[in-house]
Amino acid sequence: MKYILIILIPILFISCKNKNTQTDFIVNCFHNNKVYPENADIVLNKTCEFKNHIFKSIGKSDFNGRYSYEYEIFRIKNNDTLKINNVDFFNNNSIELERLINKKLKTENESNSENTEISDCLKWIKFRYYKLNEFGITFTDKNQMEFNIDYGIGSACFNVSFSSVIMEFHEIEKYLK
Repeated sequence: MKYILIILIPILFISCKNKNTQTDFIVNCFHNNKVYPENADIVLNKTCEFKNHIFKSIGKSDFNGRYSYEYEIFRIKNNDTLKINNVDFFNNNSIELERLINKKLKTENESNSENTEISDCLKWIKFRYYKLNEFGITFTDKNQMEFNIDYGIGSACFNVSFSSVIMEFHEIEKYLK
């Protein structure tokens, strides 16, 4: 007698429920890494779908294997996709979100400047107020929205040349369209 073994593989959709409004925030992220054998580089591609939008992040390595990212947002309308700016994803209260992100960045920067191991590198950062369109936006594996900024300082201080502000959906819900 022959037996057929059937293995069911569940499809995982990340979902987060806000208890106050019972609104579902569903983010689906896919990783597609490309290998370029001629120089052994791997390009890290992450695509996340959220609220009729596609968030893309593309990571490219430098000569030391350290990754820097580029970000794009596309709005899906009917069967078309249109590249948009960050502010176009959020509602009219986006300036409040922008202020909140900058406040968190400033707090992190001030805290880090007290760390003697990285304080010399932090001196290169000309900290200023950053506009919402200057951030790269993606999602964490824990279903949080991540705002990334590149301070544009040299590769000798690569470890502090980027910062991220990670926010839960309940923190950003009032800024979403």
